[in-house]
Amino acid sequence: MTPTDEQKRIYNFIKYDSSHGIIDAVAGSGKTTAIIESIGYTSQDKSLLFCAFNKKIRDEIQKRVIEKRHSNTTVKNLHQLGFDILKSHSTNKYVLQPNKYRQIVNRIIKRDLTEFVEEYCTLYDVNTNPFKSYEVSILKKTINAFKNKLLSICDKYRLTLTKNDLDLFEEMVSHYNIIDQKLMNERNFKREVALFFSAKDVVLNYANNIAKSDQLIDFADMLYLPEKFDLSPRSTYDILFVDECQDLSKSQFNVALKYVKRNGRVLAVGDPYQSIYGFTGADIRSFDRFSKLPNHVKLNLSYCFRCPDIVLDYAQQFREDIKPFKPKDGIIEQIDFEDIDKFLEEGDLVIGRTKAPLTTLFFTLLEKNMKVNIHQDDIQELFNELRFLFSKEELTTSNVFKNNYDFFEKVKNRNIYFAEQNANKISNTTESDEFLTTQTDYIERRVNFLKRQSSIHVEVNTINDLIKRIENLVSEDDDAIKLSTIHKAKGLESERVFILDYDKLPLKKDEHQPWEVEQERNLKYVALTRTKHTLFLVNAMKDADNEEEDTGSLYDALGDIDF
Repeated sequence: MTPTDEQKRIYNFIKYDSSHGIIDAVAGSGKTTAIIESIGYTSQDKSLLFCAFNKKIRDEIQKRVIEKRHSNTTVKNLHQLGFDILKSHSTNKYVLQPNKYRQIVNRIIKRDLTEFVEEYCTLYDVNTNPFKSYEVSILKKTINAFKNKLLSICDKYRLTLTKNDLDLFEEMVSHYNIIDQKLMNERNFKREVALFFSAKDVVLNYANNIAKSDQLIDFADMLYLPEKFDLSPRSTYDILFVDECQDLSKSQFNVALKYVKRNGRVLAVGDPYQSIYGFTGADIRSFDRFSKLPNHVKLNLSYCFRCPDIVLDYAQQFREDIKPFKPKDGIIEQIDFEDIDKFLEEGDLVIGRTKAPLTTLFFTLLEKNMKVNIHQDDIQELFNELRFLFSKEELTTSNVFKNNYDFFEKVKNRNIYFAEQNANKISNTTESDEFLTTQTDYIERRVNFLKRQSSIHVEVNTINDLIKRIENLVSEDDDAIKLSTIHKAKGLESERVFILDYDKLPLKKDEHQPWEVEQERNLKYVALTRTKHTLFLVNAMKDADNEEEDTGSLYDALGDIDF
């Protein structure tokens, strides 16, 4: 294919210039292809590092680099690069323990964190010496809330490389709504911030010492510890290519730059309108951060090769400069969720902002014996959600659902009760009611699905085995209908794409901060630009309570019948 003028400018810039380059690439512009082609325009005596955003992108790029026979190019993702720095400064083997911090907090909660837990309980008027059962329950929930806040703080603190300054720390916890100022008065908010500011030091010191003594790390450590321990890689590169540069955390940004020679070049490509990972610790201004590199040139890839014109007309509401490379026909249809199975075909891509409608559709398709494919991470989470409906005893007891005729009804009612308790904690009445309605519907759909499956798989004796049996129904075939959240769908494309709950996008919540509002708009833009031809905008499921009341009789509906 003949390069566009924009692509030619990029290739000539790489070949003849020595400045840093920041490429602003719209959705569907073939940025990965362009940047891989760019490698061929670099000098053969230059060492290249291609920094991929995740394993999937890394493997795809590695394959294409091998096909191009660029032997001087290394392809790795950011966690690998951070891990390599740690390994190069240690004679012992590092051990990855993903739940390292949770284990540490559980280990020291009754020793080094006691005073912080007691103060936290005092802030929320919780009795730390309970006598009654309900007080014991409240204390347990409060301690769990303390743990979860502390773990989230330790995670975000490391990924954002927040300086150990109380004011900056307050900005961080407020930014991520870890401590919500709207739920308490100013004095208590300040007290809680100061409490966690000190508590996180206890955990971090403990965790960092373990990393030094036992080489025990988690994923965030791979990015954080090279900065914390002031470590650099043993070798650096002449040119660094960075893909998806709009979604890097500050710790990822720093790790990447450590690999560039002092007089080397950085070539970063991304789309600031596809920045959607701020909730994970990504810097929402990551793309702009590359623009702060001295002596840089900004380049563009503004033509979308993927989407039809009619879809790009919608996408231009979010990014005005996205435009079609050439005229391309397409279709947009608006349908109701209840009718989606009438439109779905093999190989279609279905995406949603939240997992509830995806899960409901997943159950529906399985019951219709249709092939379904979902992301491996989502499979694990989905089936864990099914297991969480039951107690450990219920999961493993033989014939528990066969010997108790109203077993599933009891499980349903118990989980709805828990949902009601959580809804009561939400101060906004409208949000509380909406939360309870959504959760109740989701609980009922999951329990009813399992009840129906238990009558199909009559040979299965335990709930756990039943869930495993259902798990085996998930297909990896290319012709399966693929279900994905919008976050996981970035980088995917399909001839036909369905967007669930389109009438609710962008997602809005009262507590959303400006950066979250921006990210929700970006998610809608990402969703719209996955299709190559047909786009189905799927309305949210109808609330049974809001459906028209069925009045009259069958006689009224049929009218005159000639007997």
